[in-house]
Amino acid sequence: MNALCRYAMAALGFVISTQTAAQITFYEHPGFRGQSVTVDRPVGNLERFNFNHSASSAEVRGEPWEVCDGPGFTGRCTTLQPGRHHSLGALNDGISSARPVSARDPSGGYPPQHSGGYPPQYPGGYPPQQSGGYPPQATGAQITFYERRDFRGRSITADGPVRNFERSDFDDRASSAVIAGGPWEVCDERGFRGRCVVLRPGRYSSFREMGLNNTISSARPAQPPQGPGSAGQLTLYEHSGFRGQSLTLDRARRNFERLGINDSASSAVVAGEPWELCDGRAFTGRCVRLPPGRYQSLGAMGLNDSVSSARPAQR
Repeated sequence: MNALCRYAMAALGFVISTQTAAQITFYEHPGFRGQSVTVDRPVGNLERFNFNHSASSAEVRGEPWEVCDGPGFTGRCTTLQPGRHHSLGALNDGISSARPVSARDPSGGYPPQHSGGYPPQYPGGYPPQQSGGYPPQATGAQITFYERRDFRGRSITADGPVRNFERSDFDDRASSAVIAGGPWEVCDERGFRGRCVVLRPGRYSSFREMGLNNTISSARPAQPPQGPGSAGQLTLYEHSGFRGQSLTLDRARRNFERLGINDSASSAVVAGEPWELCDGRAFTGRCVRLPPGRYQSLGAMGLNDSVSSARPAQR
């Protein structure tokens, strides 16, 4: 049986009905090209479908999926949000296992530690206090910074505001993080000043794409935004394809010039609730409403390098 037939049989065996809540389709090449496999349940090893280390793009429907470069959901793992992922970046041709996020351990824990540097599972899903850290807290927001990407190297854990990481010899050293319990605001200057980004609970294997690698000097639990669309979050990227410097917003911004990104955004990720993007300050000019999803290029809607203000869209 040739490879094409094997791929076709694998895809046919895992095509699922439109009623399924969680579904992921892997494609052999970037841009949703080549052979594909669609699954709707945890797959501990894609080798059984002749698709191990073969995926370079994906389409996620229903709910987020966790994809890992080791069998059995081990090694380096990344959560893919619902939407079309034109390229899997560092995981291109590297995925061996996948599962809906809802299929993970309900305690909220992380996969056991394997080569690849992921934190081991602990009761309640929180990493223990590390050297230089702060006392862990069973409830509420908690953040663990790691000195190197992929949760490797020295680490520090905090459950309250840290105005200056220099006191813990961790200033401008963080390259990845694990956040649990609630969102955190991280800033590149002491005292919660400078460029600040709100990060929601999850695992951030690299700060490089957000322009925060080795720049964080202070951090604190973020106050939940109030009002319509407060669950929404918008991340704008300098270049198409989610490349270059980025900025994450969770509340309305009337003038991007104050943020240093006026007329600079070329791609975006919208999470939680729809957002309205406008090419004039104070939500004037031409405005476009973007539902949750990944927008590889804002040029397709006439907004490339022209966004000046944005806000959660009115329901």
